[in-house]
Amino acid sequence: MAARNRPRVPKDENDAHEERELWSKIVTDLKDLTSRSKRAQQLASEIAAAEEKIGDNEPSVKELANLEKLYQEQKQQAEDEHESLSVVLEMNDLLIALRTATEGGDRGGVPQKNRIKRKFGEEGVSADSPSNRNPKMQRSNSAVPTEGLQLQSEVAYRLPKQKNAEGEWIQCIITGIAGEGNKRKYEVQDPEPDEAGGHGKYRASASALIPIPKDSTNLPQYPVGKQVLARYPETTTFYRAEVMGTKRDGTCRLKFEGEEEVGKETEVERRLVLDLF
Repeated sequence: MAARNRPRVPKDENDAHEERELWSKIVTDLKDLTSRSKRAQQLASEIAAAEEKIGDNEPSVKELANLEKLYQEQKQQAEDEHESLSVVLEMNDLLIALRTATEGGDRGGVPQKNRIKRKFGEEGVSADSPSNRNPKMQRSNSAVPTEGLQLQSEVAYRLPKQKNAEGEWIQCIITGIAGEGNKRKYEVQDPEPDEAGGHGKYRASASALIPIPKDSTNLPQYPVGKQVLARYPETTTFYRAEVMGTKRDGTCRLKFEGEEEVGKETEVERRLVLDLF
């Protein structure tokens, strides 16, 4: 098999400007969070004082209205602070990815180890590249199954989109879960060490994750011609492929998009072949 490396994304002089703008936005939002935190402390003090004033007495209508107003503002402050903090954390993760990519000479921000190059003629084509976009790849929170998104679960994680390229999918493990409902966030970790010996960590919403089944037992067989997302053998990267058939043991015979060898079919374990949402 020919050597396959993850495609590089072209860099230009705007990259550094993009990072500066991102950092400036983070600093501004952190200042806003500081102000919100101070106001939250003031509200807590005002509520405590109001409650202490009432004591064991029957509160008046005016006192109850004042407390309700303070409670409502405190609740809104907490929700706004949580939302702002989530945005800051996401921007920080993106900035880390950009800096890592810049310093490593790879704008995608992911180690080259176990990433594969998608070739079509002279061009490197990502499985989720603009030329291969499919509406089925566009996933929304309302359509994403979350029952398989548990701690220590294996998932396919879609990396953030970078300039001039779509995000690719890599295999990760869920190491943390925070929040509820549409605001739930997942911390995922790349099991493969990077060039510095560390492991990439990312914060993601359910729309950027696809659960990977624990084993292939009792998984349904895909029909021939179905478009899927599959992990290329001996890598941790997922790419689009077409199902060409299924062996008796459930292993899928696939034709990966952009494969160097024309007509080549690749066998992939069934659990590592995923639906496109």
